[in-house]
Amino acid sequence: MRGCLFTLALGALVIALIVGIGLPRVAAGMITTAVTAAGLQADDTTVTVSSDPPTDLIGLHADRVRIRATDATFRDLAIGELDLELRDVSILDRSAERVDGRLSDVTIADLGGRKVTLDEIAVAGGGDDVTATTVVDGNAAERLIADAVEQRTGTRPDSVTLRDPDRLVIDAGIEVGGTLDVDGAGNLLLEVDDNPLGLEEVILLRGGEDLPIRLTDVLVTRDGDLQLDGDLAIGLLG
Repeated sequence: MRGCLFTLALGALVIALIVGIGLPRVAAGMITTAVTAAGLQADDTTVTVSSDPPTDLIGLHADRVRIRATDATFRDLAIGELDLELRDVSILDRSAERVDGRLSDVTIADLGGRKVTLDEIAVAGGGDDVTATTVVDGNAAERLIADAVEQRTGTRPDSVTLRDPDRLVIDAGIEVGGTLDVDGAGNLLLEVDDNPLGLEEVILLRGGEDLPIRLTDVLVTRDGDLQLDGDLAIGLLG
């Protein structure tokens, strides 16, 4: 009888270890494979999976998944630090009901023809509706706008000045005012007030191409930086 009880206790312990330790590790391995296939490359990617009760992982459903990495690349982005939390995750479907987190120290090799580093891209939302917000330093934004105007007219402006909430002034021998806006394709536009430079509308950045964001809104902050909001154009889980 004692041997039978010991066997049952040992069996229960093994099952508990498999459920409590083995299943989270298996799930974490599957998610690591998924994010790697989606384009995330880093030497220290860490995926932590948890569920309550842990037996939910048998059906490949996780309450919470945290993905962290440093010195990573994700498609055309170089990322100093990535920290994302996904909730209510279907591992097989590669979907999450909620996503929150940030990509820090993000370098885009070719943003409107220039290499630009963003302090942060914050992501939030869930399902097919994951939004992203970032801020482009005002000086960098003004250079990007000057580049776009030069490409369109053949003449580089003497200066470009951003003014909140959505205005800018171009000095190209004459002073020209314009408004920043977003079109239906998620691109960042400059709409010129008058037409002294032969300009009416200029696409400054193409959402989903120049940026990993299809823009829905643009704002010039009081500090003169350019805040961009939109839908994340890349899948985090593939």
